[in-house]
Amino acid sequence: MLDRLQADLKTAMLARDAARTQVLRMALAAYKNEAVAKGLGPQGVLADADALAVFKRLVKSREDSVAQFEKVGQGDRASQERAEIELLRPYLPAMIEGSALEEAVKAAIAQSGAASKKDMGLVMKALQAAHGGAIDGKAASALVQSLLN
Repeated sequence: MLDRLQADLKTAMLARDAARTQVLRMALAAYKNEAVAKGLGPQGVLADADALAVFKRLVKSREDSVAQFEKVGQGDRASQERAEIELLRPYLPAMIEGSALEEAVKAAIAQSGAASKKDMGLVMKALQAAHGGAIDGKAASALVQSLLN
């Protein structure tokens, strides 16, 4: 992930793509900060799960910003945040959506033996174990709640 990020940053810099360069520099800084926090030092290489968590946090932060900017009527800032999200999405795995997500949730319910909403934590834990970062937590949570009585 680090090599890919650095190569993409170099490409963006050579292409003089200011927006992409800015977003990738910010992502690289977040990656290095996480490596330092994990005790690996600024040149350390994060495990794939940790690197994925960094990019998920960056995207989530921007999604929250979009909602806040739209709430206060700053559409131009919201569109800028959306553009940054689109530049970060290639670093995330393809998300399971629609009927595939429903099937994954049903399988997790069956695997965990969940019977009511009280068992939601067990189902979500089984989903994370089976699919990791390919599951949108909000969508999965809503689906689990609708399937459990």
